[in-house]
Amino acid sequence: MKRTFRPLPLLFLVSLLVALFFLALVHLSWIGAGVLFAGLALGAGLTLYFTLAPEGQKPPQGPQGQPATVSPVERANRDDRDVYIPGRNFEEILQRLGAHESMLDVVLNSMGEGVMLLNQADRLVLMNPSAEKILATTEKDGMGKHYLEVVRHPSLADLLTRSKKEGGMASGEIDLSGKEEKTFAVSAASIRTEREQHLGQIVVFSDITSLKRLMRMRTEFVANVSHELKTPLTAILGYVETLLEGAIDDKKNRGQFLQKISDQAQRLHALITDVLELSKIESGAFITSLEAVDAAEAAQQAVDILKAKWEAKGILIRQEIKGGEKAQAHREGLFHVFENLLDNAVKYSPPKSEIRIYSAQTGDGRLEFTVEDHGPGIPKEAQGRVFERFFRVDAARNREAGGTGLGLAIVKHLVEKMNGEVSLRSEAGKGSSFSVILPPAA
Repeated sequence: MKRTFRPLPLLFLVSLLVALFFLALVHLSWIGAGVLFAGLALGAGLTLYFTLAPEGQKPPQGPQGQPATVSPVERANRDDRDVYIPGRNFEEILQRLGAHESMLDVVLNSMGEGVMLLNQADRLVLMNPSAEKILATTEKDGMGKHYLEVVRHPSLADLLTRSKKEGGMASGEIDLSGKEEKTFAVSAASIRTEREQHLGQIVVFSDITSLKRLMRMRTEFVANVSHELKTPLTAILGYVETLLEGAIDDKKNRGQFLQKISDQAQRLHALITDVLELSKIESGAFITSLEAVDAAEAAQQAVDILKAKWEAKGILIRQEIKGGEKAQAHREGLFHVFENLLDNAVKYSPPKSEIRIYSAQTGDGRLEFTVEDHGPGIPKEAQGRVFERFFRVDAARNREAGGTGLGLAIVKHLVEKMNGEVSLRSEAGKGSSFSVILPPAA
C-alpha cells in the first residue's frame, strides 16, 4: 500500500535532525555525532511510516479540518463486523421485535404478573396485558382515572397509602372476585427522585391462587390425618387401661377386649399405609413409566387377594375382563386401582350379593373398566365429593366397615397419573358403578 508523504512534516523533521547533528558535533566527536544522527534518522523514518495516511485514504475530519476522534465501539463496529458484540447484537434483536415497540413494552407485555403504574396524583398511566386480565378492564378505559375507579379494594388502597407514606415497598394479599375467586400477592413501591420527591407508584400483581389452594389442602389433610389417627389410638389406649386395671383376669371378657385392640390396630395400620401410598403417588415417585399391561391379569390378582373378604360375606365376584386386553398403564398402579374399587364394593355390598368387573371400548378407542355392585348406592348430592380425601357418605358406617376414607382418592390419583379418567354412576338403594378409562397399549 503506497503512502503519501506530506512536505511540511518532512521538512520539519529534516531541520530538526540537522540542528541536533551540529549540536552533537560541538559536544561530541565525529563518531559520536554520526551514531546519534543515525539513531535519530531511523526513529524519524519509523514515525513517518506509521503516522502518515495511506494513499487514497484520508483520516476522519472533525470541525474546521481537525482529525475526528474515533471511539472504540465505532472502531469495533467498523473493523470487526463478524465479531459478537453484546451491545450491537442486542439492538439488532430489539429491531427484529418491532421497530415501533420499545424494550419496556416487550418486557411488560411478556410478563405473567400484572403491572400498574400510577402518577403523583394516583392516576393510572400504564397497565400491561396481564393487569388488564386480572382487573377485567383495559388500559384505554382506565387511563387517567384514579386507581379506586379501576380497582376498588380496601386492602390495595391501604398498601398504596403505606407505600407512599413510608417511601418504600408495601406488600400483602388481596382476593379479587370475577368468574372465580382468586388470590393475588400485591407489591406496591413508591418511585422517588434523589431528593425524595414522590413521582408515582408501581403495583405488581402475582396470582397465588393455586399455591393458596395447595396450602389449604395440606392443612386440611394434616388435620384430617391427625383426627383419623387419634380415633383408633384413643380406643386402643382405653382398652389397654381397662385390661391393666384388672380386666386381664376376666377370662370371659378379656378376649373381647384384645380383639377390639387388634381391630383398632389394624385400622391404624391401614390408615398409615394409605396415607403413605397417597403421598408417594402425589410425589410422582410411585408411577415413573407406563407400559402395556394385561388388564385381566391385574383384575384377577385383585380378586384373589380379596378372596377371604368376599368369601366371608358370601359374595360372588365375576371377573369378566377378557385376557389380552392391554392398557397403557402402570402394572402395580392398575392392580391397586382394581383392588381399591373391589375392596370398596365388598365392604358396602350386602351378603350373598354379586359384584361384576368388566370391560368395554369407548367411541374414541380407549378401554373402559367398570366395577359394579348392588350396595346401598350413593346419594346424588354426595357423588361429586366421593373422590375427596377422607370424605364419607356415612362416616359411622364407613368406620364400622373398616374404611380409611382414602381408597377412592388413591384410585383417582393413580388413574390421573396413567393419563386416564375415573367416573361414578350411582343411585341411592340401587348400587354403584365405578368406571376407569385408560388409553390402549401403543
